[in-house]
Amino acid sequence: MRFFLIIITFLVIIVACKKNKDKEFEKKSYPVITSKNLSSNIISDTVTITAVGDIMIGSNYPSISYLPGVNILEEIKPVLKEKTDLIVGNLEGTLFDSGGKPKSCTNSNFCFVFRTPFTYGRYLKEAGFDFLSMANNHSNDFGSMGRIATEKNLKSLGIQYAGILKHSEYAIKEKNGIRYAFIGAGHNAGLVSSIYYTDIKRIIKEVRPKVNIVIVMFHGGGEGASYQHIPFKNEFYAGENRGNVVEFAHACIDSGADLILGSGPHVARAIELYNNKFIAYSLGNFATYGKITLTGPNGNAPILKIKTDVKGNFISCHVVSIIQSKGSKKGPEIDHNHRAYNYIKYLTLTDFPNNRFIFTSSGEIKVKPR
Repeated sequence: MRFFLIIITFLVIIVACKKNKDKEFEKKSYPVITSKNLSSNIISDTVTITAVGDIMIGSNYPSISYLPGVNILEEIKPVLKEKTDLIVGNLEGTLFDSGGKPKSCTNSNFCFVFRTPFTYGRYLKEAGFDFLSMANNHSNDFGSMGRIATEKNLKSLGIQYAGILKHSEYAIKEKNGIRYAFIGAGHNAGLVSSIYYTDIKRIIKEVRPKVNIVIVMFHGGGEGASYQHIPFKNEFYAGENRGNVVEFAHACIDSGADLILGSGPHVARAIELYNNKFIAYSLGNFATYGKITLTGPNGNAPILKIKTDVKGNFISCHVVSIIQSKGSKKGPEIDHNHRAYNYIKYLTLTDFPNNRFIFTSSGEIKVKPR
């Protein structure tokens, strides 16, 4: 009997330790940042955050023919990791091998369902991703089973994630003495909403005292080349309200966020400086394989190297333009014609004619002195 009790106690301890470890990964208790501890471990007075858009590196659904069979991030890995403190992106779809109930669509023209095998997850890890947003219209492609499996697999890879309402709304990570909060938001049910602002304001208020820099990655806006320009009002696409992206971004910054990164339109959009904080309204298709359209501006996307001070105030941004072609197993490649950069420059000058940016010939974006 005594031996049996010892075994039971041992098992209880193991289970408790595992739960505590999982909880620590998702929501570690960080102390409030004060003027005394703000710079105690900081090794630099600036940080560089590498940001990319949509990532869908292959799907085994509806057929393994939608898998490239290779790592399409291989050639671009050195660029992602170069001169950076943090790498973030938007994970389109799920990350697990089989099962789950694929979503059904009322309009087959807009029906895309993605299931990336777990073995491909190591490509994301090798590329250096710290945070991935799950707040998009593909996180529920295979129901709750697919979402839970994706979270489990990302956790096993050591990649933090955010965006699921009341479950994994945000993640916090410390690197080189800087604490970052990463929040995901999207327009679909079950996500931290990018249409209604109650939850995003609550989350920012919760994490703001605990970190140096708050990053919000949202999914919003229409899709495709005809949606490159920002309409400054609610956008509707495929029968869905995709939100007012400018109003949302400003609400986040007004609540205490430092960096706002957009996804969803599958094309690059304009950038804005608001209260000295940087907003990229869409980062386009970074690494996407299979059924996704990659013609014209859909195949051009930026890698942003955003430099801020340790309080998240914008200093500069270097844009690396990449290009993809449909069916190519090379994945994203450097575009020496700088098309994504030129798209961003044109769209910014058009949509925000009173902007304070200086677009240099070297792909560097700086701020005009007042």
